[in-house]
Amino acid sequence: MKTTEPESLDEHLTRLLALEAEADTITGWHPTLMPGMLQSADYARAAITASAPALAPEDVDERANGRTARIDALGRAAGRTARFVIGEDVLALPVGGPATLAAQLDHLLTLVALRPSLEVRVLPRGDAHPGLNGAFTIYRSRPGRSVFVENLASTTVLNRPEHLTAFIHAGDHVEQRAASPAESLQMIRAARTRVASHA
Repeated sequence: MKTTEPESLDEHLTRLLALEAEADTITGWHPTLMPGMLQSADYARAAITASAPALAPEDVDERANGRTARIDALGRAAGRTARFVIGEDVLALPVGGPATLAAQLDHLLTLVALRPSLEVRVLPRGDAHPGLNGAFTIYRSRPGRSVFVENLASTTVLNRPEHLTAFIHAGDHVEQRAASPAESLQMIRAARTRVASHA
């Protein structure tokens, strides 16, 4: 297992971009926040500020801009796909306030409509499952698979088979339980309508 604390934002972003650039398939489970690759600039700034309130405003902006730029790399190579499962609570948590969440849901719907290589599914609230331990992203490339896990203090890249197995199992489990892509779009649109009434 490789565990290191990035010394700078540049190191953190370089890690992510390298994983994403090499991956043929990206799959992620995000129970509490919109996946970073899918975040709008305002949502990203609000999420970063909430999770790291000590960050200077210029660092928040830099991180937010780094997140919004990552989706552009997805379409640069033929055959690359990204599939994300998000928890139903993500659709209701007013990160940045109702107006910011409403704009984020619009942004998500636009991304899904314009990018055939992207699939977003929603896991409805329900019973306990293996994804309860938190968010993760699996990158599959020709050399193999890697899992990226991030917390407040560090980022971790796992690539040993014995470590990957648990994450692959959890990812498969939440995908199986998630609503279909069409049903998920209906849930996202319904959430957008509810949020709009409070924006």
